[in-house]
Amino acid sequence: MRKRVLSSLALCLLVVGLCGCSQRSGGGKAGDYQIYYSALPNQNAPLAVGCETWTPETGEQIIPGLLEALLAGPTDPELASPFPDGTRLLGWKLEEGCLRLDLSEQYGDLTGIDLTVADGCLSLTLCQAEGVESVYVTVEGSEIPYRPIQKLTEADILTAVYEAGT
Repeated sequence: MRKRVLSSLALCLLVVGLCGCSQRSGGGKAGDYQIYYSALPNQNAPLAVGCETWTPETGEQIIPGLLEALLAGPTDPELASPFPDGTRLLGWKLEEGCLRLDLSEQYGDLTGIDLTVADGCLSLTLCQAEGVESVYVTVEGSEIPYRPIQKLTEADILTAVYEAGT
């Protein structure tokens, strides 16, 4: 059973990691962003995550807009929010390419594949913003102690796959 869970986790991490931080789906127009959500409820989905297009209003700040859209959840019934109900953004700051997010206590309830998908959705969505190279998430000001990596980047997600498999 443990081997199956680790294999599933590794596969999900690989899928999320291969999507890359700066990938945008074809067909969108310049200025569009992809908001990534969980596709796990759809048993026929080819990937663990899916996305919807978001277009900022003229003059809208990108990072707060992406966060608001991500936390609001998808409109596509095939996708689901990766976050527990009530998850709120408590604060954010961009420093030297690292976007630091502080989320409410509900995010701290995530574990296993649910945490992996939520982290993937955060990093895939937010790394599209200019200047964001990584995402660092805290819950009520504290790191999640059981997360193997704290700073979320494509390379770190792929590294976690290999560490989980050993």
